[in-house]
Amino acid sequence: MDRRRLLLRMRITIGLSSVCLLALAPAVRADRRSFVRSYEYATQPQGNLEFELWNDVVRDGAWDAAATVHRFELEYGITDHWDAALYHVFAQSPGAPFRFDSWRVETRYRLAEKGEWPIDVMLYFEVERPAAFNEPFETEQKLILEREFGRFALVANILGEQKFLHAADKHLWEIDLGARYEVSPALRLAAETWTIHETTSGSTKSKYFAGPSLSVATGKFWLQIGVGFGLGIADTDSAALIRSVLGFNL
Repeated sequence: MDRRRLLLRMRITIGLSSVCLLALAPAVRADRRSFVRSYEYATQPQGNLEFELWNDVVRDGAWDAAATVHRFELEYGITDHWDAALYHVFAQSPGAPFRFDSWRVETRYRLAEKGEWPIDVMLYFEVERPAAFNEPFETEQKLILEREFGRFALVANILGEQKFLHAADKHLWEIDLGARYEVSPALRLAAETWTIHETTSGSTKSKYFAGPSLSVATGKFWLQIGVGFGLGIADTDSAALIRSVLGFNL
């Protein structure tokens, strides 16, 4: 009986110690994510290089027919307000081989220091070169808005994407809305909703999602995990997105 009590006490002690270490861990220095879709008001610090590994499970029907998408990204801080990133995207659909999907280059610029304006504003631009060279480049523009209230923050993204010089073939717009709460510098809890309206050859499909996310961090790495479920509105009856992103300071 004494041995069982001792083992139980040891487990409780180890568990509480782990929680305390997580709670006291310093906030990660780089571009930490808290949401599945929404980008926050952050760029890489000047001279900082970060590696990010993105993993998506995309469901648009039954789970056994879900596709996966993997991104390998390097981000570098040009200044404290301006960064750039290069990433390679790989994908796999059910019954198809693992394949290289695209190269992408993005850049972000923060217009002021956090809290200087009533709403923090950041600009985002991305160019995608599909692996199939017969397909045109794609471009994406994003307006990122954020407002902090102590540990609580609200985030909104307005996004447009189109095939370069072929926008009539395919284009979309998206709105992301998120809220996060910082339990400690190492732990954030978040929830968000987003809607995507994609037009292909004159036909438009609309999707609506919502779901939770969490983010944990240390001084060296951070991890975000979240899920968005289709809300059963328009073309979102059985859609879902599970996303994890792991970031390392190099």
